[in-house]
Amino acid sequence: MEALRRYLTEEEQKRLLRHVDQFRDSAARRDHAFMRLLLCTGMRLNEARLLTVGDALEALRTDTIFIPREHRKGQKTDHRVLVTQPVRESLLGLLNIRRGMGFADRADALLLCGRNGEGMTSRAIQLRVAMWAKAAGLPDGVSPHWFRHSRGMNIMKHTTSNDPRGIVQAALGHASIASTGIYTRVTREDLASALQEVDGTGRRSTAQLRKGWERRVA
Repeated sequence: MEALRRYLTEEEQKRLLRHVDQFRDSAARRDHAFMRLLLCTGMRLNEARLLTVGDALEALRTDTIFIPREHRKGQKTDHRVLVTQPVRESLLGLLNIRRGMGFADRADALLLCGRNGEGMTSRAIQLRVAMWAKAAGLPDGVSPHWFRHSRGMNIMKHTTSNDPRGIVQAALGHASIASTGIYTRVTREDLASALQEVDGTGRRSTAQLRKGWERRVA
């Protein structure tokens, strides 16, 4: 039931990115571009963290992000990620942010720590994501891996393919089609909607809520 809990709805995804987009400092812009990249690709944190400037430039040229098996979970197979328009915008954003930070002449890690120009660690990224998620009022425990599940959920919801699980498998690089089974389970949104249909919305008028409050404080 992992994906049932550990993903962001589309509205939550928008809320997170909108919140971060309010801030125009380099670190916030970097985080916005990187989180959007994860949401639009479903890449694992380590796969995205290890991208270099050269990887990004090659991806923009070929419309494909190549992830070598050495950077992947299990280190068994290489993986390719299609560069769609939002992915392209995210990669260009990260390259531009590096340029603004004064590191345009370096061909190392794509994702840099603003203080010293070193590549960000997984822990640092996790802390930044948790910070932004909390500030945006999202559920507790949000981590970069939630973005991978969110990508899977988005694909299942919107694809018109006759084989939606196959699309998710290919997009996320799952070794087995069985791994996509979690994305066919009941979602949080569907569960809430169904229960409201069964039990009623439970909504009360403002006047009723006012009377209830007055009784409690009396």
